[in-house]
Amino acid sequence: MIFLIPLALWLCTASSYLAFFKGSPQSFRRSLLASAVLLFFFIAASTEMLSAFNLVNALAINSLWVVLNVALIAVSARLQKSHRTNLRTIFGDWKTSFKAFYKKLGVLTVFTLVSLAGCTLLVALVATPNNLDSLSYHLSRLVYWVQNGNVEHYASHIERAISFSPFSEYVHLHTYLVSGGNRYFQLLQWLCLGGTLVCVSLLVELFSGTNRALRIALCFTATLPIVVLESMTTQNDLVVAFLITATAFYVFDFTINRKYVVLFLIALTVSLGLMTKGTFVFYALPFGFYLLIFLLVRPVFWKALALAMAGIVMIVLLLNAPFWLRTYEIFESPVGTMSNGNRADIRSAGDLISSVSKHTFLHLGFVSPGNAYNHFMESKLLGLHELIGVPLNKPGVGMVFKMNKLNFNEDFAHNFFAMWVVLFSIPMLFFARLSKEAKWYALLAFLSFLVFCSFIGYQIYGSRLHIAFFILISPVIGLVYGSILSSVFSKILISFFWLSALPFALLSSTHPLLSTRWFFETVFPKINDAFSLNIQVGSQNLNLMQESVLFAEPGQILWGDFLPEIEEIVSYINARNPQKIGFDFTEASYDYGFQHALQKEGRIFEHVLVRNPSKVLEETGFQPDLILAERYEGERLNYHGQSYKVGFRTRDKWIYIPQNELK
Repeated sequence: MIFLIPLALWLCTASSYLAFFKGSPQSFRRSLLASAVLLFFFIAASTEMLSAFNLVNALAINSLWVVLNVALIAVSARLQKSHRTNLRTIFGDWKTSFKAFYKKLGVLTVFTLVSLAGCTLLVALVATPNNLDSLSYHLSRLVYWVQNGNVEHYASHIERAISFSPFSEYVHLHTYLVSGGNRYFQLLQWLCLGGTLVCVSLLVELFSGTNRALRIALCFTATLPIVVLESMTTQNDLVVAFLITATAFYVFDFTINRKYVVLFLIALTVSLGLMTKGTFVFYALPFGFYLLIFLLVRPVFWKALALAMAGIVMIVLLLNAPFWLRTYEIFESPVGTMSNGNRADIRSAGDLISSVSKHTFLHLGFVSPGNAYNHFMESKLLGLHELIGVPLNKPGVGMVFKMNKLNFNEDFAHNFFAMWVVLFSIPMLFFARLSKEAKWYALLAFLSFLVFCSFIGYQIYGSRLHIAFFILISPVIGLVYGSILSSVFSKILISFFWLSALPFALLSSTHPLLSTRWFFETVFPKINDAFSLNIQVGSQNLNLMQESVLFAEPGQILWGDFLPEIEEIVSYINARNPQKIGFDFTEASYDYGFQHALQKEGRIFEHVLVRNPSKVLEETGFQPDLILAERYEGERLNYHGQSYKVGFRTRDKWIYIPQNELK
């Protein structure tokens, strides 16, 4: 039944094309973008609606998609009749548009985009999800939601699972129930990368950029290391980046073309962005103020402003209020408390300079003989902090600063070359010939990074939180370098982007397309010795040495070096054939990993002995047949009137079984 989702996207795109964009520039891409936003809204709203009636199950979700497709067929047929056209003619128009766009891109750009997209798509489809955050909370939510029949909060040791915004997981919930498996989980981020490329292309063309600018902007976006790696995962940074970039595009699209349907689409992207990740607010805020001022200074738009504000408030509350209320009831905050330690403490201009510089230098580290380059760069950063009178590692503000070297992990990879390209573009902005709107956009894109740094402190995994900034700035990079570089040098730059991104598409440390074991055992030692990099790769970081996802077993991809231990645990549990399993986990537990390994028809999972405020949601009548614990609770424990004793133990895990079942 998974075909119901792409069918709906196709029908919605055709309907949007006929209803709003036929005859407009970039009509197909605009229609596709609008239909993606509309279907995202459908997923969010329908999930909350079904949850209210405890109908989050496969039958209800499948039925809903059938009804949607039938409705879209009817709408499309009516629009075709009114426009005196048919789907064959529409596809002919799209084919012509596609050929023109392909010609704009050129062979080199198409090769760059398709080769990287092909590699990452293959991994996204083949590899078992194994991202740390996904195993802890992104995916672990799904089983409990389906088990409970709703998306209400539940008792959980992992606070992020019940306090972090849930929209990406709503999409996963639908694909999970429609397809009956996890095969399509990692396609969401991959498709959202495609969505950001659509937005970037529309922005460049909106600002009358040349073909050269378009090519550079798209290749800059698609070759960002952290973007390449995240497009193969079930995280949500690319999802929120897509919604941020779509919001930015729609803001400038309205100010230039002034079509009122765009204000409705802005209301949807804002609502969905807030429902996806908190960072949406920081990056979208400057664009929101720009639109507000644009409407306020023009009395002719005051009615549109009132309607837009009312629409945004109404849709934001419709989608987000239920989740915020659920979270407030547990944590006395609508956004929980887990992110409190990431806040910046800006009390002076020096504090802001410190935050911006550390976020920038996060991307400027690299490998070098004797680590000389990093030592030099860190000394410059220290000198800057001495000049402004702020300690580099001010107590209580973010994490301890560390210069990166080179990382192929989707949580820690940084954008070394891309950040230098951005920094060099700043002085070029004064010489590049940009339209007035493009200059405003460039200012707002840089302001979005400034706003982010004002609220969020430095974190070693902050690179993925910067994805939205790098994608927002991509049109500026294309416009600036496209106006200054010749055709030959622009091709050299694109080739360099591709070469710098290819290793990340092939050698991800968590799900490599090529065996990283082969690379680190055969190739890397020669490079390490030749350049005196002094990087140690051995028994202390075996997870770097992985088999290709094309040949590795799913369990190996998921658990890595811990697989033998997990197999022992699963074998012991399944031998007892429990119906109800209690989880006594930590905040960083692989909750989804255990669900995946232990899942069996009719089997129920619940978190027990919860220590955070969600403990009030524990089912008082739940008596597990055994408890899998990552905390040692002593040789015996009591839970809901049942006595348990350790029946099995490994290095850091214990299985408690009912006292009366011990032999």
